[in-house]
Amino acid sequence: MSLSNLITLSIMSFSALALAAIDTTSAKVVKGPGHYQVLSGVKSEIHIPFIMHYGKPLMKLKINGKDALLMIDNGTLWNEIWLMGSPLVDSLDLALKEQAEIGGTGKDDPTQAYNADGLTLQFDDIVFYDQSALISLKSAGFCTMFPGTDGQLCNTFFGHFIVEFDFHKSEIILHSPDKFKYNGKGSVLDMKLEENGAYSVPMSFALEDGSHYNGNVDIDLGGIYSLNIATNNNQNIQTPIGAQPLKSYGVQGECSDYKCKIKEMSIGKYVFNNPEVVFSNGKTARVHQDNLGVIGLPLFMKFNTVFDYFHNKLYLIPNKAIKIEL
Repeated sequence: MSLSNLITLSIMSFSALALAAIDTTSAKVVKGPGHYQVLSGVKSEIHIPFIMHYGKPLMKLKINGKDALLMIDNGTLWNEIWLMGSPLVDSLDLALKEQAEIGGTGKDDPTQAYNADGLTLQFDDIVFYDQSALISLKSAGFCTMFPGTDGQLCNTFFGHFIVEFDFHKSEIILHSPDKFKYNGKGSVLDMKLEENGAYSVPMSFALEDGSHYNGNVDIDLGGIYSLNIATNNNQNIQTPIGAQPLKSYGVQGECSDYKCKIKEMSIGKYVFNNPEVVFSNGKTARVHQDNLGVIGLPLFMKFNTVFDYFHNKLYLIPNKAIKIEL
C-alpha cells in the first residue's frame, strides 16, 4: 500500500543514461520545496544509496543533525516530508502546529496531525533546507505499520530533480532537469497528471478468458503489487473465477483483494507472460474512475526507472532482473 494513499491532506545508472552535471556554486531554488546545496567536490549526478526494507527503499540521512531513516514514495506528489511519530520526533524538539488529519490504526485520537517548518535534510553529497514536515502521533500506529523507519519523503527529490532508481546497484540518482539527457534503449512513456495530483501511464493486459484492456494505470512507487487491477472502474473488469483471496489491511480496514495469474501485461514495448496480479475494488485500486489500476514497486524494480516530472516522462530501461518478450 502506498504511504501517500494513507494521507488525507487537504493539500495535496545504467550506461543508457548520460551523466548530468549539477550546479554546485550555490543553493539552487527550483520548483520543489525549500532549496538545496550540493556539497563541495560533487561534479556529476547525486548518488544516494538505499536498502530494501519491508519492500520499500530506505535511505540514511540526518534531519536537523539527528540520524534518520526515510522511505520514498510518489503515489501522490506532496511537498512535506512525513514523520510517523517515531522517537526521532521527540529528539528533534520541533515547534508543532495543528495542520491536517491522517488516518491511522491507533485508538487515541489517531487522526491528529501537526506541521513543522524549517527542517534540514542532509545526505552525504547534498543538503535540503527549509523543508516542511507533516507529523503524525505515535498513537496513529504508523510506526508499527512501517517498523524501522521514521517516515518518508516525496517532492524533496521529485520536485527538484529527475529521479532515477537503479535497483541493481541499490541507489537513487538525482539528475539536474536542465542537464539530463536520455540516450538509452528503453521505453519512454507519457505521464498524465490526474485531478488529485497522482500520475498515470498507458498500459494493457489480457485475461485468460480472452478479454483485453487498454488504458492508463496509476503510478505508485509505494505500491506492493506489480499490477493492482481495479474492478471498480468504468470498464467493469471482473475478478476471474478461481482467484485466491488475499487479505490486506489499510486505514479503511480489511481489504477484500484477490490474486491470480493473467495471460499477459504490456507496458511500453515490454510484454510479461502469465504474471501474477491482484484484483481489488478498494480505494487504493485506482485514482481516476476510468483508470485500469495501479502499478507498483515490483514492476519498477525490473527496470532502471526514471521519473521526470518536469517533462511528464517515465523512462523504463531493462536491468538484469527483467525477463521480457519484444
